[in-house]
Parts: sequence; structure tokens; C-alpha cells
Amino acid sequence: MHTLFKTILFAHIVVAFFGLVVFWIPIFARKGERVHVRAGKVFLYAAYFVGASAFTIATMSIVSPFGTHPEALPSDPADIAATVTEIRVLEAFLAYLAIITVASVHHGVRSMQTRRDPSLLKTPFHTFISAAAIVAGIAMLLIGLTTQHSARWVFVALSPIGILIGQNALRYARRPKTTPMAHWYEHIGAMLGGGIAFHTAFAVFGIQRFVEYSLEGFVGILPWITPGIVGTIATGIWQRHYRRKFGETG
Repeated sequence: MHTLFKTILFAHIVVAFFGLVVFWIPIFARKGERVHVRAGKVFLYAAYFVGASAFTIATMSIVSPFGTHPEALPSDPADIAATVTEIRVLEAFLAYLAIITVASVHHGVRSMQTRRDPSLLKTPFHTFISAAAIVAGIAMLLIGLTTQHSARWVFVALSPIGILIGQNALRYARRPKTTPMAHWYEHIGAMLGGGIAFHTAFAVFGIQRFVEYSLEGFVGILPWITPGIVGTIATGIWQRHYRRKFGETG
């Protein structure tokens, strides 16, 4: 199992880093032009792979914590239960990020692709992954309230993201055209939401694979919350900019 886990993990890291870079291309490219559209599709496929591989990695680790992380096996048997809980909680958070990444990016791309016929957005997969984001958000809330993990309150604070992503996607699929350019605001919000999840995963899990560091106290939660704070502010600013541009500020 460990060899399979390491293989999937390696592929996950490579594609995740690639997706992190590709995410920024549509940000700076001229909106609607070929580079923007093609980079967006590449980011979508990267999100699919990263989400699937992250969920697989998380599931394997939750089922067999020391089969996937043999180096974490403590020498003192009294510490085994606490270590198992630590691994499972972190992997549950990784699975949560995987689900909300796919849900958000899928919704973002499809809301643009179906702008001429929004009814096409309401597919079984869109409904499933949106509902999964809601369930995952509730699960993270419960984990945060019941675990003794040092980041438990971060889990509580971040749990509404999945719930909101899922609820918004389901609601938009059923009444999409509240304004003529509603699809554009959905696209921006959802794609930036996917970017937030990518950057959160990199800050929490990825950076330490390249640079070892230890942050204590309040500073220790910054990698968990900074992408969400920055991304939420950026989303609000960007959406307000386009609402003014399209004359839909009322």
C-alpha cells in the first residue's frame, strides 16, 4: 500500500503545483480570449485530477494511517491512538479541500459554458459534487467541534466554505439568470473559490514538503486561513468591479 500511496502522492503533487501555476494565467490573460479559455480548461482538468488523487490519498490514510505513513508510527504504544487521530483529522481536511476544489472549479467552468442555456448546468454530476461539498462542510464542522486537534477551530471557521459553495451552485443551477450577467459573477466567484482551495492545500500540505518550518500560536494558523481571507476579499472586489462595468450594481 505504501508504494501505491507514494506513487499517487507524487502524481498529485506534480499536477497540483502545475495547476497552481496555471490558475494565474486566466487571471492576467484578457478575459474571453483563447489563452484565457484554454488555460481555464487546463486548470479544470488539473482540478479534477488533484481532487480525485487527494480524495484517494486521504481515504487510504484514513483506512490505514500507518500503512501510508509508516514513519509516523510512534515508539511508545501509548501514543498510537493520538497519532492515528492526528493523521485521520488532517487527511479528512485534505479530502474536504479536494471536494470543494472540484465542486467550485466545475461549477465555475460550467456556468460559463452553459450561459446560453443555463438548464444544461443541472446535471447529475453537478448536483452530486455540489451536495458533496455541503456534506463535507458539515463533516468538517463536526470534526472541529469534537476533535482536540490544534487546528480544530480553523476547521470550524473553514467549514462554511464548503456549505456555501454547494448551496450556491445548487441554487444557481435552478434559478441562474437573476441578472443578464449572472453567469459571469458565478464564474469569477467559483474559479477564485477553486484557487483558494488550491492555495490553502499548498500552504498547509505542500510547502512543508519543500521547506521545513514550525509556526506556533496564532501565527501557526496563518497558512490555513490566509488564502481564504485574501481570496474572499479579491472575489468581492472583482465582482463589484464587473457589476459596475455591466451596470448591474442596483
